[in-house]
Amino acid sequence: MQLVRSSSFHRRNSPKTVSSGFTLLELLVVIAVMALMMGLVGFSLLGGGGSSLDAAQRELVSLVQQARQQATLSGQEIRLIVHDDPADREKFHRYMEMIERDANGTWQILGEGVLLADQVYFVPSMARFADSAETSSDEGWPTEAFTVWSGDSKKPFSLGEIEMISIAAENFAFRDEDGENPVEYRYLAFDGEGRVTCASGTCAPGGTSPPPTLVLAIGTPNPSGDSKAIRFDNPNDLAGVLLRRYGGVAALSYEDIAN
Repeated sequence: MQLVRSSSFHRRNSPKTVSSGFTLLELLVVIAVMALMMGLVGFSLLGGGGSSLDAAQRELVSLVQQARQQATLSGQEIRLIVHDDPADREKFHRYMEMIERDANGTWQILGEGVLLADQVYFVPSMARFADSAETSSDEGWPTEAFTVWSGDSKKPFSLGEIEMISIAAENFAFRDEDGENPVEYRYLAFDGEGRVTCASGTCAPGGTSPPPTLVLAIGTPNPSGDSKAIRFDNPNDLAGVLLRRYGGVAALSYEDIAN
């Protein structure tokens, strides 16, 4: 506000000056607007409610799209691998890596490994479920709520310890298939044209195997002495991702999976 020096005559004959400022009502309106904006930002960051299952599903969709794109760009097979050693309760069916097959048949690690959101697990395949998971609910587990991987569920995919190689002052991490001290993984695979592969090698309509479907569920690790690594408490806490051979990726809800 500009201050004007005036004579006593002007002060007597000019209208009374009204001081400017915020009223209590205006301050309350500003505070309410700020609270609303912060709430919207928080809602956006949490992803529509902050559900760990929803967050894991979104991250999985993003990784699947990255893997497909990398396969298309490189012309090499790309796999999104999931840890499958029940002895490691922290990583079992929660830890993922993206790897690329090089010309020598070894696998280069792309980026860093990722853990799913807290208490979210990949549901094992139907053949693997009874050995590695249990339910604490009286409700039956939905008959379709099992992960379908690219590879044959009866044939684990094993990778040895990480080896570091320096090329032109850059470091690269590689792992040999069935190498030293191997760890077992399940995987989702894309060929050099970005097409997802099924257990039988083809996902064409009328093929002999269903398309890969990654099912997620809320669970908890069983005590280390228990033979089954995961306990799923609620069969209604499900989400997933369905892959189609030529690029389609569908986010699945409980209704899509259970019905």
